[in-house]
Amino acid sequence: MKRLAAFVLETKEDDIQFGLGTQGPELRAKSTGKSINYWGLANIVNVNSAVLPPEMHEITLNCRYIWRAPFKVPDKKRKYGNLTLTYASQLHIAVVEVDRETFIPTILDYVAVDDCGTVINPPIVEGQVYGATAHGIGAALLENCVYDAVGNMLTSTFSDYTPITAMNMPTIKYGHIQTPSPHSYSGAKGMGEGGAAPIHTISAALQDALFSNGIIIEDSFNNADSLFRALVVKEICQAEKLVMLERRAS
Repeated sequence: MKRLAAFVLETKEDDIQFGLGTQGPELRAKSTGKSINYWGLANIVNVNSAVLPPEMHEITLNCRYIWRAPFKVPDKKRKYGNLTLTYASQLHIAVVEVDRETFIPTILDYVAVDDCGTVINPPIVEGQVYGATAHGIGAALLENCVYDAVGNMLTSTFSDYTPITAMNMPTIKYGHIQTPSPHSYSGAKGMGEGGAAPIHTISAALQDALFSNGIIIEDSFNNADSLFRALVVKEICQAEKLVMLERRAS
C-alpha cells in the first residue's frame, strides 16, 4: 500500500504514513500533505491498473490467511488427542426455477455429496444426508412462522407452517467420498451436520435466477410470497422512477 501511495502521490515510500482522514483510513505524504484513501488505492489496483508502470503490475491488495488447528495424532496409550473439527465436509448444488406467474420456486435438480471420513454404516450415513437436506430445504423454502403487525401468530396450524414431507421433498442425488480423519481411531468424522447447507445453496440458486431482475437475496427464507413481493416491489419502484424521470424531462 505504501508503494502504491508513493507512486500516486509522487513521493518516496519512506515519506508515506498511515493515518485517518475525513473519508476514513488513508495514506498521506508527510512532505506535501497529499493523501489517498484505501478504496482509492483498491480502485487503482483492481480497475485502473493501466496507469501503473510494468514493475508494479504484480502488486495486489488481496490476501488470504488460513488458520490451521493444532491437531496431533492421538496418543493410543493414553487414549487422548485433540479430536475437534472432525465434522463432515459437504457440497450441495441446487437448480431452482421461479415461475414468473405464480412466483413459486421449484427445485429442478439437487445434488448432495459428503465426506465423513471412514463410513461405518453407509445406509445410516445416507439417511442422515437425506434427513438433513430435507430439514434445510424446508427451512429455506417452506417452513415459516408469520406474525401480524401487533404480534399475533398467523401460523396457527401445520398446514400454515407447511412442514416438508415426502410429498414436497425433491429427489436428491447423493454421493460420497471418504477421506479418513487422522484424529480418530477409525478415521470416521462426525456426521449429520449438513442441515444448514441447503439454506445457502438455495439462496445462491435463487440469486442466480433473479439477478437479471435486479433482485438481491438477503434472507435465508424465500417462499412464493416473499419472491412475489421482491419482484413486484422492484418493478413498481422502477416504474415510479421512470415516471419521475419522464416528468423531469418534460
